[in-house]
Amino acid sequence: MSQNSKVGFITMAYGREKYLDQAVALARSVKLHMPDQPIVLVTDRKDKYPPFDDQIVMEDYSLAGTVLKTLIYEYSPFEETMFIDSDCLLTRDCSKQVEEIRAWDFSPVVNTYLGEGDEDLWLEDVGAAVSRVGGKNFPKFNGGIYFFRKSEAAKAVFDTAEEMRARQQELGILDFDAAGPGEETLFGLAMAKLGMDKLYDDGGRLMRTPLNATGPVHLDVYASECYFEKQGKLVEPAIVHFCGEWIDHPAYRIAVDELAQGKRMSSPKRAAISARYKAGKLTEKVASKFA
Repeated sequence: MSQNSKVGFITMAYGREKYLDQAVALARSVKLHMPDQPIVLVTDRKDKYPPFDDQIVMEDYSLAGTVLKTLIYEYSPFEETMFIDSDCLLTRDCSKQVEEIRAWDFSPVVNTYLGEGDEDLWLEDVGAAVSRVGGKNFPKFNGGIYFFRKSEAAKAVFDTAEEMRARQQELGILDFDAAGPGEETLFGLAMAKLGMDKLYDDGGRLMRTPLNATGPVHLDVYASECYFEKQGKLVEPAIVHFCGEWIDHPAYRIAVDELAQGKRMSSPKRAAISARYKAGKLTEKVASKFA
């Protein structure tokens, strides 16, 4: 992305030190592949964290869960923002995909829409919830990234997400963590209410999570390579979201170490790290995904 791009990146990290470490790894990956791209950290810490371009200290982080993402509209210093979760890595330049998503005022990556008869982990009844908000369907997505621009349309999504949180019991929204509902559910129902049913589908090129991947996950951050099979299709995401237990996958750990060192490891060292994690630091499910 060019230096005069309108889109700034932000991420959010607070609480435990490991989340700050993840955010730093993300920032290093951005500076590797898009060195002129600004990236800002939103945090509860007053310490400075290179290689971020700037840092915003949160005034209120009492929610302390994924629902905090519903506040990023107010925290972002940019006119156009790409929010990226701290447990993501950039695997290559994603300028082309950023230009594509700019066609929307607000959008995650969406290729699935749920309705009557469908099930979701975080809604008691998808069809009933969509009906109660006056929508037609429920956009289902992973919250690893969100694009938005400062606009009435985007502000309406954030404001409506807050409305959804206030209607949690009525809509049958289940708690995602100790802070309550996940932001994905709140944003999804907000977009349903606002009639947003044609959102950005990246064709597997902007962001994916290895969750439910089939087979090995290949990532070589210095070769700008990432691919794995998901839902029967080969995806090559520029941003990989290592959510949940996937943060312990050796593909992530090797990339983080390489980014810290500023160079690619030798093949024997990469293999040794994979063996170490496979031996004792991963769940059986994740261990089965080794390349």
